[in-house]
Amino acid sequence: MASITLKGLPDDLKARLEEIADRERRSLNQQAISLLKCAVREEPIGFDQAYQRFREKQGESPLEEGNLSGLRSEEGA
Repeated sequence: MASITLKGLPDDLKARLEEIADRERRSLNQQAISLLKCAVREEPIGFDQAYQRFREKQGESPLEEGNLSGLRSEEGA
């Protein structure tokens, strides 16, 4: 397997990475690899797919389609 060295890593970023690694019960190296894998997924998911995954885990929404229409914005679409 390949190796990389990160130079100039800010202390606060390293501390945050260590906090997350500790919480997830991973080594610093394992946590860095896990976060990098998530960050550089080959197929980034869009909102619709992310929402579908969320609904699969959380169950059906108590809202109906009509409840959301006033909240949607056409800007940036």
